[in-house]
Amino acid sequence: MTNLLYGINFDVLFLIVVIASMVTMFATELMAVVPIATRFRDNKIRVNVLSYIVPVWEVVGTFFVLWLVDMENIIPILMPSISYALFPLFAVFIFFLVTRNSFIIYAEFVWHENKYFDERKLYVIYSVATFIMGIMALSILAAIASGYGVHLYGFGTESAIAYSSSYTNFGVFYSHLGVIGFIIGALILANGIGMVFYRLSDIKTALGRFMPLILVIIGLAIFMPSYYSITSKDYTVNSSLIIIPIILALIIPILYAFRQTTYIASYKPFVILVTIISLTFIELREYPYVFGNANISAYIPAVTTDSAMEYLAFIISVVGGIWLVLMMIYYGYVSNHRIAGLIPKRPDENKNPAPKQ
Repeated sequence: MTNLLYGINFDVLFLIVVIASMVTMFATELMAVVPIATRFRDNKIRVNVLSYIVPVWEVVGTFFVLWLVDMENIIPILMPSISYALFPLFAVFIFFLVTRNSFIIYAEFVWHENKYFDERKLYVIYSVATFIMGIMALSILAAIASGYGVHLYGFGTESAIAYSSSYTNFGVFYSHLGVIGFIIGALILANGIGMVFYRLSDIKTALGRFMPLILVIIGLAIFMPSYYSITSKDYTVNSSLIIIPIILALIIPILYAFRQTTYIASYKPFVILVTIISLTFIELREYPYVFGNANISAYIPAVTTDSAMEYLAFIISVVGGIWLVLMMIYYGYVSNHRIAGLIPKRPDENKNPAPKQ
């Protein structure tokens, strides 16, 4: 079969990049879960992690909204069936999204100096909620990629009754080793890249220098075969693209392991951009089908919209999406330079007392 990448529609390509950007920005929070939950009293954690997380958590939610809007604009025929089939995953994700939002607000603005709910306990709850969100998000992506246990009905018929018949057999879904490997491998990868992104691994020791690389290799060894297995179908025509994210994922911890290139490897705009590119090529390996192992696999070019109004809405979201991505890369730049001390603090920041330990 001819490689279909060259004939991909711009709107579909944009949706793929939006998903890659959304996953990247949420991944930067997911990377912080383990250090916040286990080493919160470490001053390095507080400086390197919280100074990035606290301003960014609201914008991550904006990416979720952008993704939903673009899904509705680009594949409106398929969205009702997806909503019914994956409703339990979306419901759990949204519940813990509210929990995550609430407890980071409590920790930062409400419960300071409270003897019952100190900052550390609130951030631990935030970390647990974010971790569960991560599992749900990865489950949704694995379900869309694989279609294991997913039964889709009604798309193309505009029948609410048919849509509501869509469901997922989660026993079948979570019993597949490829799905489990996809989730576990992604979490290990996030932990390894997170040690570089937040500069938490001490490069003065051999273990500290190479621990991120070890975790990334283990994560790739689990994630890539699992992803390949859940998307391996005769119609998969972009298989060679999988080598690109593998190389890009290895570059980050390899550069971090050497003192001369440590700063480049942990440079936040660099990591964010590399991750977006990697995830884009991972998604393109799936194109042009999703839900490949469901009762009905969806051929993306056949379900994209041709409505003039929806296309205009899509154009608006393109402009907003590009601007949002650029601003997040710029935020990574500002956060990176603030942590490195290259951007001076405001006068009022220097007056603030050290946080209570």
